[in-house]
Amino acid sequence: MKDKISFPILTFPRVFYGWWIVLLGSLILAVGAGILSQAFAVFFLPLKRDLAVSSAAISLLYGAARLEGGAEGPLVGYLIDRFGPRVVIIVGATLSGIGLILLSLVHSFFSFFFIYIFIISLGFNAGFFHPVYAVVNSWFIRQRGLGFSITGAATNIGGMVMAPLLSYWILNFGWRTGAVLAGLIILVVVLPAAIPIHRTPEALGLAPDGRSPQESPPNAPNPMPDGAAELNFSFGEALRTLNYWLLFFSISLRVLVTVALTIHFVPILVWQGMSEEASAYLISLFAFCAIITTLVSGWIGDRWDKSLLCSVGILATVLGMLALMLSQSPAALYALPLGLAITMGTVPQNWALIGDFFGRRSYATLRGIVGIGTGLGTFLSPIYAGWIFDRSGSYYYVLLTFIVIHLGASLLFAILYHRSPQKGLLDL
Repeated sequence: MKDKISFPILTFPRVFYGWWIVLLGSLILAVGAGILSQAFAVFFLPLKRDLAVSSAAISLLYGAARLEGGAEGPLVGYLIDRFGPRVVIIVGATLSGIGLILLSLVHSFFSFFFIYIFIISLGFNAGFFHPVYAVVNSWFIRQRGLGFSITGAATNIGGMVMAPLLSYWILNFGWRTGAVLAGLIILVVVLPAAIPIHRTPEALGLAPDGRSPQESPPNAPNPMPDGAAELNFSFGEALRTLNYWLLFFSISLRVLVTVALTIHFVPILVWQGMSEEASAYLISLFAFCAIITTLVSGWIGDRWDKSLLCSVGILATVLGMLALMLSQSPAALYALPLGLAITMGTVPQNWALIGDFFGRRSYATLRGIVGIGTGLGTFLSPIYAGWIFDRSGSYYYVLLTFIVIHLGASLLFAILYHRSPQKGLLDL
């Protein structure tokens, strides 16, 4: 089904429409994911105090949201492939924005849980990362790494802006007004940004990367040969390959750790002696550094092998966790956000790998299936972290467990490198 709506303001001469798609997707993720993924950690301790619940209970909110995202992932992917990303974004953003506003009315953990999981998270899991990455994957092949990295960097820009804004608002006016503000921002910004999004370049008579179907420009930055770059597996064909399941488990293990660290970011730093307010500003430091690392990894990913890049990038968070565990120096407090920023910089390349290996045909559905693994892992890991802290008063064994899991993810990406379409073309 082709999109019929066009917007002349977005069709300047010589500017490939795909870059406008990247710009719109970046705006959507900067606002939506900036609030609901990057900056939502600033709600953790205020919610814990106001609702009089444990760290494990608050972690259950995040974990259940991720589990729901995994369960709905295959269906969301199918709906994106069937109806296009625009509709899914609009529905998801509407649910998330209204749900955040409704949170201002709740006074019990049960009602908060219901609204957060079945309205906000339902909309967020469906309407942001899945459709934005799917549409970028459809518009780019050779410049896929750069397109994914720009939208990924926008998420961190959103976190860098939204974390201190929401932290200030919550500390001065309460978390309820902070939730209302966040909901209004999503509705006002995301809904108009979704309207000009077209699902594929072919819908406008164009081709991926702005090339004609027959064109193969010299000195193309992606080192993959055309045959590898144009792979288009069906859903069933992809599921029958070992490469898909290596991607499934490597991404799932990586997300299991990075999501839990993001959720417990402020509590971990408070455990190590930093104030709650100062910890919130380190979210901004993390987000700022991740902007740089994401853009750099996108440039590298179009020239080097993405699997190897993802494998090496994970090790930075491992080093950050080790520094936090083994050193009492104030400087060690910066090791986790900086290491996590490097790892998160490679995250868009995780998702670009699905396109590199399997093409554009069933990307959203294949990405949605990976969501089952990421959803299950991230349901358990934040709860595990909160449960261990509630009983020990320490995150030491949490970090130790995450180090082992992260090393496993790095190893799987390294194995995937040896099976990559780019194997042997890495230019060092």
